[in-house]
Amino acid sequence: MEIFCFDVDGTLRDNRAHEVSASTQRTLAQLHGAGHKLIVSTGRGLDSLKRTQIFEIAPWDGFVINNGQLVLDGNLNVLEEHVFDPQSVIETIAIADALGYAVTLKKKERLITKKPDEYVYTTQKYFGNVIPPVGRYNGHDDVYAMCLFGPLGYDYEPFTHVKGVDVAPGMSTYADATIAGVSKATGNNVFVKKYGADGYIAFGDSQNDLKMFEGAKLSICMGNGDPLTKKAASYVTDDIDHDGIEKACLHFRFIKEEE
Repeated sequence: MEIFCFDVDGTLRDNRAHEVSASTQRTLAQLHGAGHKLIVSTGRGLDSLKRTQIFEIAPWDGFVINNGQLVLDGNLNVLEEHVFDPQSVIETIAIADALGYAVTLKKKERLITKKPDEYVYTTQKYFGNVIPPVGRYNGHDDVYAMCLFGPLGYDYEPFTHVKGVDVAPGMSTYADATIAGVSKATGNNVFVKKYGADGYIAFGDSQNDLKMFEGAKLSICMGNGDPLTKKAASYVTDDIDHDGIEKACLHFRFIKEEE
């Protein structure tokens, strides 16, 4: 039995039509049929994930949400949960305000800190997501994760100095800001322990998958992935539009060619 952990956007789900290919669904069914465990490991929040078709495409054994900040079993029961120190949120927003950038706070009721701009709209199109209402952080609500919006290729260096915050630039005009020391890797390892496995196999495409790759016994990057993520991977497969997940699973003989 192996534990397979899959990123969502750019890995399971393409970023144009926002669909999961027939080959990927076929592969997930074969993996499940062979007795393997299937885990969603995503930067999306649970509310955002529910607006996709991900829940319908496979019998998932667990979910790592917000880059590890929330870990749920297959029935959506909470196994592990983490929230930011409010001071980290306040400092992050202050830097963004000074730079003129928006921040989305992923909490019980999401908000975005300023009127959406071109970076926000570009990211919205990339994910097929919903922009939350504009608001201000009250200084005490639990925040699970943050999304920073800046120019494509921006390194978000000013935010890397905030204590307790890790920053991973994305494949569009955004970066994930997460709790330092908590990641997809720590979330995935909850299931490694739960199922008594010797590690997990990771599929991803962007920099928020780097820590997941670092902790994996086998890491597979999509052909459409970020250059740094490809470099960190054990193996680079074909892109999402050319059956990358299926081809990798065939390559490593996790599944067989259907007759």
